[in-house]
Amino acid sequence: METQILTDPMIKPNNKVLETALGKNFKRFMEFLSKIGELNLVPEWNYYNDGKSWLCKILNKKKNLAWLSVWNTGFKLSFFFTEKTIAGVYELDIDDEIKTIAKDMKPTGKLLPVVFLIKNKKMLSAGLRLLEYKMRLK
Repeated sequence: METQILTDPMIKPNNKVLETALGKNFKRFMEFLSKIGELNLVPEWNYYNDGKSWLCKILNKKKNLAWLSVWNTGFKLSFFFTEKTIAGVYELDIDDEIKTIAKDMKPTGKLLPVVFLIKNKKMLSAGLRLLEYKMRLK
């Protein structure tokens, strides 16, 4: 069963905590951090009481592009699009699995979520392409 981890408000995520939590997925996580750094994006960890867990915002200046969460199966990226901007996701050169996920997700209010586990290089690449797409949106 998939479980969200990093739920203790007193233990702020750092490399040691994340390496323990992610295990074999830590290397992919570090690769992700390196790639978003190249895009001048900033990860910002905060503890959220409503979900009782730590979440990481991926920021472009002050704009939140995506959320990152840590699970016992690895780390997930969560993107939120409007009805108008989701169409651009289907035009991206990304794995069809992500496009299917986007089509199958139930709306959250007026926003359309795209949430997926970074489980391989294809998913990592798709996550980076979605970040670049969100950077271009107004």
